[in-house]
Amino acid sequence: MCGLSGIIDPTGRLRPISDMNRAQRHRGPDDGGFIFGSQATGRWQLAGPADTMGGVNLPPVDAIDTAGYDLVLGSRRLAILDLSPAGHMPMSYQDGRLWVVFNGEIYNYRELRAELAACGYTFASGGDTEVILAAYAEWGVDCLSRFNGMFAFALWDTGRRRLFCARDRFGIKPFYYFRQGRTFAFASEIKGLLAHPNAPRRPNDRAIFDYLSLGKSDHTEQTFFDGIVSLPAAHFLIYDLAEGEMGVHRWWRADINPAIDDGRAGDDPTVYDRFGELLEDAIRLRLRSDVPVGSCLSGGLDSSSVVCLANRLLLEEEVVPRHLVGEHQKTFTARNREEEIDEYRYSHLVVERTGAEENLIFPDGETLWREIESFVYHLDEPVDSTSQYPQWNVMRLASGRGVTVLLDGQGGDEILAGYYAYYPPYVSQIQRERGLLAAAWAGWQASRIGGPTVRNVLLDHLSQQLPWRVQKLLSRVRSEAELPGGGGTGLKEWQLAPDFLARNAERRWQPFTGVDESGLAGILYRDLTETNLPKLLRYEDRNSMAFSLETRLPFLDYRLVERVFELPLSYRLRNGWSKWILRRALSDVLPAEIAWRRSKLGFPTPELNWLRAGTGAIRQLLAEHDSPEMAAYFGSGVLAEMRGRPDDELVATPGLWRMINLILWHDIYFNRAPSEAAALAQPARDRIPAAG
Repeated sequence: MCGLSGIIDPTGRLRPISDMNRAQRHRGPDDGGFIFGSQATGRWQLAGPADTMGGVNLPPVDAIDTAGYDLVLGSRRLAILDLSPAGHMPMSYQDGRLWVVFNGEIYNYRELRAELAACGYTFASGGDTEVILAAYAEWGVDCLSRFNGMFAFALWDTGRRRLFCARDRFGIKPFYYFRQGRTFAFASEIKGLLAHPNAPRRPNDRAIFDYLSLGKSDHTEQTFFDGIVSLPAAHFLIYDLAEGEMGVHRWWRADINPAIDDGRAGDDPTVYDRFGELLEDAIRLRLRSDVPVGSCLSGGLDSSSVVCLANRLLLEEEVVPRHLVGEHQKTFTARNREEEIDEYRYSHLVVERTGAEENLIFPDGETLWREIESFVYHLDEPVDSTSQYPQWNVMRLASGRGVTVLLDGQGGDEILAGYYAYYPPYVSQIQRERGLLAAAWAGWQASRIGGPTVRNVLLDHLSQQLPWRVQKLLSRVRSEAELPGGGGTGLKEWQLAPDFLARNAERRWQPFTGVDESGLAGILYRDLTETNLPKLLRYEDRNSMAFSLETRLPFLDYRLVERVFELPLSYRLRNGWSKWILRRALSDVLPAEIAWRRSKLGFPTPELNWLRAGTGAIRQLLAEHDSPEMAAYFGSGVLAEMRGRPDDELVATPGLWRMINLILWHDIYFNRAPSEAAALAQPARDRIPAAG
């Protein structure tokens, strides 16, 4: 796990790489390095920051005369595999013909190393970075399809005079860039790019509107910074240094089976066996590490499955040396003091089943308001709700307990239809294909299992079947009507500036029906690749890297994802149960109370209570930023009117968290000096975790 950065500039203006590298130090505090290169001659020069790891002797970066160079790559390293200087980056191969900076993990690196060694390749290090270089030397860009992992990297091919940049299938690891003329710059985080003096510093109104009104973010390559874009997941970029030309290409897409079932009577037990084997092997690969490993545990089905399977692998196969695990697997759980949303009784069942070491933390509203600026700074762009803050606390807790790698259950809901919102399109698909009676039966089964919550979701969906123009009319005459896609957290029309609404009118009234030409399977794939998971992966990456941690996500092993999408929907939703295949496959591994758990909370927080704890800070924030800048987004007098509300009315204001996030984000990234903003990184790294 690392932070990468780079600049291509024919004029040789490469000095900003030092600041770009420094802005991402939290991603890799163990080591740093640079390579300056010339595309015309292939000449190169290594350099290092002041904190280059011991045993790597490099000239200081400030001593390098950049004249004659037009490319530079920078790295910040969090050492996970091969902790020796042999793992230093930028790393070279074939006598300096290939150079790479890399962020992530190639989990099947041992298997690829053996395959490449049989082809005559040799290796000087014991990690996965050198495997990327050898794989590219052997297979070119086709090497990507052989990688099982999470990755973003930039590889300089001196012979072909090109820069090859790529991102993993699901975009678990980030890659941002901007281009101005023939100047091209990239980094792992937007704050790294902003350290370049030519980086665009303009808010992106389109992204801001989607966030405030529609509840969407990270759903396109566009970011909240106009002119800074994200390399899409499952894409690679080739920059021809000789011609100054750039192209972006997709390299992976899963096939989708839209069928409800396969038409056969009965059930195929081999399907469940194969699913369990794939999930277990995904976890086995993600336990490979040369540093301490632990697991996130919420008490939900996904994280509980990961912990139980990982425990068996750690005890029976000892896939990780015992000194990196301890006597028991370490689990990390965020609890709620509000009993109705506290999942501790479920997470503790897993601890009792596995004998794992339980580490607990209680996030609270007072601490949130003390460190909210650091939280907003590290996330790079605004976040949806306070539900991302418990994850921030879990990462802090794990860091304080000496763990560097965490397994997590992210992605299970998107591939296995774990959210309640998937029931309505499933029932609708049944109605289209099998008629009203079959749909009514499916709806009754879902309500029987999910209870009142699922019934309400289905009823809300029925109300949205009105013609779109009728929905649009109702939203204009009834202020309480929610905009489709807002999820109850978007702002109302009266809160937004008329000009802002007018500029985005077309975006606002695009129908959001929840229907896809591929039915529910298409919706799941869309949520996996566009509308839901991408933002959750950003939150996970920034929250973990703020505390110099690596998180690994077994449910996003591409083999498992491809297999699930090959199956009909009946293996995901059956008899009213979600995640059917996971429940069946692990019914003997999980505690029964979790395997057949009906409720789903999904990282709940007492958001109103936390907002109420910050009413003083909120009023001050609204007063300080009642400015022309914010008037571009919020209606005239809206911020002043909100300040005058009683506490209970203030915290119940629609979209309040989004407004606070946007205001703070805008202030940190557009009004403050870069050094002042960068100072917000230090508290996150150094703060001692609260006692569990």
